[in-house]
Amino acid sequence: MFWRNEGFFLSEMLLSLAAFLMGSAILLPIAIHVINQTVESEKKATAINLLYDELMYIKITGTNSGRKLIEQNGGQYEVVVTKIEEDSSWEVCIHYDIAQRQYQKCSTAE
Repeated sequence: MFWRNEGFFLSEMLLSLAAFLMGSAILLPIAIHVINQTVESEKKATAINLLYDELMYIKITGTNSGRKLIEQNGGQYEVVVTKIEEDSSWEVCIHYDIAQRQYQKCSTAE
């Protein structure tokens, strides 16, 4: 029963190849999207960590750290620190880009 090969080999191979191509055509864009989301969330987490570090430095020392451009985890993050004269607080913004789009995270140190 299992030893009878009467010409179905080519059609079975074409059918399995078509199924493989359809599966990869569906799963490959999903995998690329998931990878892009992972990279985006890693960059956002790094920006939040840098913002927290800068805010803690200002809170402890009361002065700016002097860092302007930080390279970390394969990305560049620009640190912008401004002193608000009205209530003498500090505002820290981290500027970064993901896929040629600019993002920023800002917070104030009280």
